[in-house]
Amino acid sequence: MKPLRLIGMVALVTVTITVSGCGSDDPGAPPAAQSRAPSAGSASPGGTGSASPTASPTPDVVEFTVDGAGPYLLGATLDELRSILDEVGPGAAPCTQNTTARGTGTWKDVHLSFRPDGALYLMTNRSPSIPTPSGAWLGTSLAELKKIYVNVSGQDLAKGSHRGFLVTTLSGRGILFELDARMTVVAMYASDASYLRDAFAAGAFC
Repeated sequence: MKPLRLIGMVALVTVTITVSGCGSDDPGAPPAAQSRAPSAGSASPGGTGSASPTASPTPDVVEFTVDGAGPYLLGATLDELRSILDEVGPGAAPCTQNTTARGTGTWKDVHLSFRPDGALYLMTNRSPSIPTPSGAWLGTSLAELKKIYVNVSGQDLAKGSHRGFLVTTLSGRGILFELDARMTVVAMYASDASYLRDAFAAGAFC
């Protein structure tokens, strides 16, 4: 009888071990992998799986500033801008050594002047659709300009019957507003403020 009891105990232990090894409650078993759908925006349109969405390019701000307008910035060279210029040619007398051009597209009414070394040094805005960052437009009155630029250095200019208002920034650059007989803006010039003042006094912008 003793051998039979021993065989039964061995069989019972074997069954217990087998059941324990296949149970789902085993703390040492790795957790089952969870299927996770990608969240919105987690993959790029090209399928690279990038977690960061692609940022949209910021469009050019349509403004005329002391530094330029859109892609046309003072100090840029004629060669750098040539592909986005129109009507490139020699300057008018007495500045035939310079090169003049116009912008394209939105900037077609912005005129540009380049020195003989190719540097852009003067821009003229004759577009009714391009304001300054502070909100001055063609057609703005002198009284309104003085309200707009009350906290900026401003100077009234006169040359014979011509009138202008020069705004100068801390950088030394400025915008000169050319005024008509009604004292409203008919053109804007951006360059070094000292040049704008001297050119107005001379009666010619090269």
